[in-house]
Amino acid sequence: MGLKVYSATLNMGEITSDNIKKVLGETPHEGVCGVVFCGTSDSIGYHQLLGQLKSVLFDVLGRRVPVTLIPQYLLPNGGLSVAVYSVEGAEISIREDNGVCYGIIEGSKESLLFIEGIAASDFSQSVKLQSLEVFSRLDGILSACGFAVDDIVRQWNYIGSIVGCRDGKQNYQEFNDARTVYYSGGNWQHGYPAATGIGAEGEGIVVGCIAFKSASGAIYPIDNPLQVAAHVYSEKVLIDNAAGAMKSTPKFERAKVIVTGRGACCFVSGTAAIRGEQSVDASSVEQQTVRTIENIAHLVSKQNLARYGCSPYELKYAQLQVFIKHAEDYEVVKNVVEQAFPNLNVLYSIADVCRSELLVEIEGILISQ
Repeated sequence: MGLKVYSATLNMGEITSDNIKKVLGETPHEGVCGVVFCGTSDSIGYHQLLGQLKSVLFDVLGRRVPVTLIPQYLLPNGGLSVAVYSVEGAEISIREDNGVCYGIIEGSKESLLFIEGIAASDFSQSVKLQSLEVFSRLDGILSACGFAVDDIVRQWNYIGSIVGCRDGKQNYQEFNDARTVYYSGGNWQHGYPAATGIGAEGEGIVVGCIAFKSASGAIYPIDNPLQVAAHVYSEKVLIDNAAGAMKSTPKFERAKVIVTGRGACCFVSGTAAIRGEQSVDASSVEQQTVRTIENIAHLVSKQNLARYGCSPYELKYAQLQVFIKHAEDYEVVKNVVEQAFPNLNVLYSIADVCRSELLVEIEGILISQ
C-alpha cells in the first residue's frame, strides 16, 4: 500500500476535463484515492466551486473520488493547485455519507481511509458550532468504516480568520477546545495525528484527514527536540480571554510515520519558527523561513526518526506546501525555500498562521524510495 502524491497548478479558467487529464498524466485512474485543490474564486463561492471540481473529476475518472478544496489564494498569481494522492496495485472502495466522499484501501494487514475535506454547512455560524458539526460528521464516517478517532494519522484543519476573536474567544483556541473534546474519545496509543491548523479565506471550517490501521502497529509519532510538543504547551502561549475558558492545547504530533508493506510515509505537520514553545525571529520573514526549514530538517533526520524507533528509511520529499501571511513576502520566502529544496515542486498560498507574530508555515510529505 504505497502512497504517492504529486502536484500541479492550473488557472481558474482551465478547470476542464482535458486539463485535469493532463494533470493526472500517466497515473492509473483506478489508483487515485484523493485530490486536493487549493485556491479561491472571486466569481463563485466555496461550495459552488467545490461542486464544479467534483463534477469535472467525475467526468475524468468515471467515478467519485474524495475531493478537498482549501480556500486560500494561490501565489504568485492566483489560480488553482492540484495535489493527487494515489496508491498503485490496491483496490479502492469509494463511498459517500451525507455528501462527504471517502475512499477505503484494504490490505492484508493494513487499512487506509482517505476522507475529503468536510466543510461546515453554514460558514456564518460560530467556530464552536461549525467544529462540532464537522467532527460529528467525521466521527460518523470513521465509525461506519470500522475506524476509531485515534486511528487518524494526518489531519488538515482550515480555519477562517484563525487568529480573529469572537466574544473574547480566539477562533483557533475555540477550534482547539472542540478538537480536544472530540479527541477525548480515543486512547491515542500511537500518539496524536500529524496536523496543520492554518488560516483560510472567509469564516468557514474545513477538516480533512487520513486514518490508518496496521496489524503490525507500524505507526510512529515523531517529536522534535528543538520544540516543545504542541499538546503540552503551557497556558502562557494559549490565547483565550473568555470567562471559564478551556484553553486546550493543540492536539497534534510534529510528524507521523506510517509503515506499509510497500514502504514508509512521513507526514510533517504544519511547522513554523518556534523553538521550545516560543516564536522566534518575529521581525524577519526570511529568518523565520530559515528556522522553519531547520526545524523540519531536524525532525525528519535519520537520527531523530531512529530516536522514535523508525528504521533508517531513505525518505524523499514528495510535497511541500508553504503558507505565507503577507503576499509581499512571497519572493523572499520562495528564495529561501528554493535554496533548501532546489528540485521540488512547492506550492505557495496566502494564509494567516496560528500566532499573530508568525509569518510563514510549512507542511510536507516524505515517502520512502
